[in-house]
Amino acid sequence: MIKRIVILCISISVLGILHAQYNPDNHVVTISKYYLKALSDVEDGSAEERKEVFEENAKKMNPLQERLISTMVLGHFWTGTSNEVLEINEWASMTDADASVRTTADTRKKAWRKDEDRVEFMSKFNKYWVGKHTDVSVLELNMDVLKRPTRKYKENTIVTMVQYNLAPLSKVEDGSAEDRKEVLQNFFDNVVKKDDKVLSHMELTHYWSGSAGGPEGWPVIVVNEYATIEDAMDQDNSALVEKAWPDEEERKAFFKKFNAYWSNGYHKDLEIRNHWVSLRK
Repeated sequence: MIKRIVILCISISVLGILHAQYNPDNHVVTISKYYLKALSDVEDGSAEERKEVFEENAKKMNPLQERLISTMVLGHFWTGTSNEVLEINEWASMTDADASVRTTADTRKKAWRKDEDRVEFMSKFNKYWVGKHTDVSVLELNMDVLKRPTRKYKENTIVTMVQYNLAPLSKVEDGSAEDRKEVLQNFFDNVVKKDDKVLSHMELTHYWSGSAGGPEGWPVIVVNEYATIEDAMDQDNSALVEKAWPDEEERKAFFKKFNAYWSNGYHKDLEIRNHWVSLRK
């Protein structure tokens, strides 16, 4: 049986990353970590008010941040400490990301036009945060293998992040960049894209963060979204695989080629987080 999570996590296309340089057709993703105060340390705070002010901030700010293409706000589930919040933001370019950040104050003035309303809101909003953040990564988003959610979700979803490494082509027998591109794109189109349990799918590669290349290969981070943790842990996608490759010999040949492009199946589990869908753009 072919294992869902393993294959989904390594279904990485190399479109746009073969020469280790930024592809202008791709987008940029910034990942930052913020830290909540314990509710017991927030004067006149409550879980209900915190949810209310966070949702008001997203409702008013997201539409006005035109350069921000998408955002995911991820709370604690099985990774990190309970006060960590991970924010994944998508931009067309670093220029757009920088411009959006620099104009945040002006955007807030548009969202709360009255000074007294803005000051009152920010007082409520800021009291729930420690007041620091960590810039985790600046990565490149492969647009050719991007799967966006088809609708808005009322209930929070689960997001997993796993890092795999593409094997150096020099270590792949009879391998080539063209063949790798075709094989991995084929898997995405026939399995990941058609898998209803994968609500959204992002593949993030090296841009300005960390290291890449060498004997370890090329790191790729897969961000998958599921309705529930049970869906995330479901390992059986054999029906989709068999439908795409009905002939058993052809199927075996395809996956022999597919698996050859990876560094011995090595992977690093990075995150399993609760996605606060009401804050999504």
